[in-house]
Amino acid sequence: MPVLNYSVNQLPPLLDFIERRRAWTSQGRNLGRQTFQEILVQPGLDPEANCFLLEENGDLQGFCMVTPEIPIGRAVVELEVAPRLEGAPGARELVRRAVERARELGARVAHMCLPHPSPTTELLAEEGFTLVRTYWDMVWRQRELASAELPTGFAVRPYHNGDAPVVTQVQNDAFEGSWGFCPNTVEQIEYRSGMANTSHQGILLLSEDDRAAGYCWTCLVPVENGTKGIIGMIGVVPDYRGRGISRPILLEGMKYLRSIDVTEIALQVDGSNAPAIGLYTSVGFEKAGESQWFGRELP
Repeated sequence: MPVLNYSVNQLPPLLDFIERRRAWTSQGRNLGRQTFQEILVQPGLDPEANCFLLEENGDLQGFCMVTPEIPIGRAVVELEVAPRLEGAPGARELVRRAVERARELGARVAHMCLPHPSPTTELLAEEGFTLVRTYWDMVWRQRELASAELPTGFAVRPYHNGDAPVVTQVQNDAFEGSWGFCPNTVEQIEYRSGMANTSHQGILLLSEDDRAAGYCWTCLVPVENGTKGIIGMIGVVPDYRGRGISRPILLEGMKYLRSIDVTEIALQVDGSNAPAIGLYTSVGFEKAGESQWFGRELP
């Protein structure tokens, strides 16, 4: 099976392949296809150099994307193949091509996230990857939303045009030093704020006397029975930690998602981050599964 570099003329069959793999229904089909297309052309990705396709008799059977995060010395690999090829030689060749590309980009490590369990786990082990992190998949399906009051002097508002520099600074300050976090640029935040899977109303800024203190970024993903709301990122800048504002900004994000009638609300959290897990369980999130991050050093 040949592995080819992506080219723009292969976009239609690639979108069809991704749609089949993710089982989108008619309700979420347009959202899923548009979001995936926007991810392909996000700033800094260069899909013609960093995306690879696996073909069999002219039909697309697999896809691999390498997202460079060179400021922290890593590249993130995303892999999707037809079910019958999971763990097969074609999938192995995609992984090897991705590792080769990550090394060319100057990354010191390649990371890949898989649902647990996954038939691809054994393949990654054979290719030199080891388990480095376990994340919890958590969902909220309750009827009533908890309540929480903001401390005096704090206010929440949605994202406005021109807010990209503020959100960039808040996000980078809130997650500096966190495992797997690569600092974002203003260009990246500006681009993502306009993608199909998000809304300015769903990006919430928390401030005290006009000084940014934290934020909650929500987004949408299509699922088999409709659209699922995601708490994508929630962060509080270091100077404001311990002041009881994480719970209110989280609930504001959940309140927005409920207002647009999603089937459920979900998020992912590092399984070793006990304070974050405590926050999420306190408002009704429950563990629904796990995802595992694997890494391979690139000498």
